[in-house]
Amino acid sequence: MKKIIWLEMVLIGASILIFRSVLTLLDLIPWAKSQTGLAVLLGVGIVVTVAALRGIEALAGKKSEHTEDE
Repeated sequence: MKKIIWLEMVLIGASILIFRSVLTLLDLIPWAKSQTGLAVLLGVGIVVTVAALRGIEALAGKKSEHTEDE
């Protein structure tokens, strides 16, 4: 097995552990369990996701423009 595939599998496994830990920590906060808290966390998550995806898209666009120029 190529080393990159092994490292990607390790990264996925670590991500699962981090996700589970964050969920457990949020369960300890009473505010995060409330309907308002869940709505706020959902909104923040959506905003951060859209910002990250737009950043990735912008970088991918710059990379493809740079490749076409060569």
